[in-house]
Amino acid sequence: MRKKITAFLMQAIVTMSLPLCLSGCSKPQKTPKEIIIKVPHTSTMNCIANEEIKNVYTLLDLASKDFKAQYDKDVRIKVIEFEGGEETKAITNCFGKSDAADILYDGFFNMSSFIHTGNVIPLDDVLTPEIKEDIYPVFLEQGEFNGKLYMMPYMSSENILIYNREMLEEYGLSEYIDEGEVISEWSIDDWTKILNTLADGFAKEGKGRVPMMMYAKDNQGDTHIMTMLRAFGGDLFDENNRFDLADNSKVIEALKWLQNGVDAGWYMSTPYNKTMSDNSSKFKMDELAFYNFNLGSSTYSRVIEDYDTETKTFSKYGFVNYPGNHCTIFNEGFEIFDNGDSEKIEIAKDFIRYFYETDKWLECAAGSIPVSQKVMEEYKDDILLLDAFSQNSVNSVDYTHNLPNWQGSDTSVRSIFHQEIASLMVEDASGNFAVTPEECAKNLEEKLNAAIDEGEKNSKLHE
Repeated sequence: MRKKITAFLMQAIVTMSLPLCLSGCSKPQKTPKEIIIKVPHTSTMNCIANEEIKNVYTLLDLASKDFKAQYDKDVRIKVIEFEGGEETKAITNCFGKSDAADILYDGFFNMSSFIHTGNVIPLDDVLTPEIKEDIYPVFLEQGEFNGKLYMMPYMSSENILIYNREMLEEYGLSEYIDEGEVISEWSIDDWTKILNTLADGFAKEGKGRVPMMMYAKDNQGDTHIMTMLRAFGGDLFDENNRFDLADNSKVIEALKWLQNGVDAGWYMSTPYNKTMSDNSSKFKMDELAFYNFNLGSSTYSRVIEDYDTETKTFSKYGFVNYPGNHCTIFNEGFEIFDNGDSEKIEIAKDFIRYFYETDKWLECAAGSIPVSQKVMEEYKDDILLLDAFSQNSVNSVDYTHNLPNWQGSDTSVRSIFHQEIASLMVEDASGNFAVTPEECAKNLEEKLNAAIDEGEKNSKLHE
């Protein structure tokens, strides 16, 4: 009897222990790989293929959920927004850390500097023959460096100025307004007359309206100010891709013209302490005559509402190139970073490849200028002003030359430029400016070229 009881107890112990062993002795479950996608908070979209998508964050959040659902690996994808102008904090300072970006969506003028950190991987193997054939070659070329593709283009925008035509009409400037989907071209004399007329009129009415955008508190919009330094026909660069400003009479003339706008009343008070967002808000409140514009602009929806499809005219808005008859073209798209995990790199590549092979995500670029030929063909008749921008592209200027240290450090070109322009706009109570245009040109050339030299010295490409 004792033997039977002992055998029964032993069997019971084994039976009870079995589940514990099965659970406790099994291999630990593998933690899903987390892919972090970072995107600037300022990345608005005019997505005519899906009107619910108003910004890049929403686009990538939706795309990442669909990617995860069809992917054969267990992954987590987190889309994180960062404040525009804080690329150093959000990207450079996070390399190799737990919150590092695996994928960045941004403008090429920001992203190009990261190529020189050695953390950006080439994307040539992401391009299937079908994807490569579909993207316009010129956009792919703009994402290349030393013959390799580092930046994957998604959509493009052309920067010009939008103006409140009602203000011009109110002050007898109707002769400068072109009707319909036209981007106007004005001489510097025209610009000076228009801005002075509006400034004088606005000052007398006392309602706080001002003619022209101007800002230098941070680096947001600095490329627009750079474009205006070409207003008198001067190029900013020499044949060696270095800034040529100190002895450049045409650039100095442009700096004088811009500084003159402070006393002439062209800008909001203390423009050196104003941001691009400050100017944007004032334009939306109908208190600013001229502001930046492209097809990705948050103002584009207002432009669409203002357009009369029968007469093919606008009642409130008009469009013009920057002084000097220039525009700028910038691309937006993707970069992938190497944070020391080869599996995460392959997942990031798979996501980018999936994104470009899925029509519903590719089509979301329509509204801006899509880089996809098939999307362009499908939506070309639905994108207001597309023809005007296409014809105007001959007036575009290259404002970065793919130079290193343009963005991403406290000593970069963009970190320095706005500070020097701010000094140009600072005026004391006696009417004396902090620097003359000549001094500003000298300071810009010296400091910006030092930034480029530093960038070239420290430049390294991904191995």
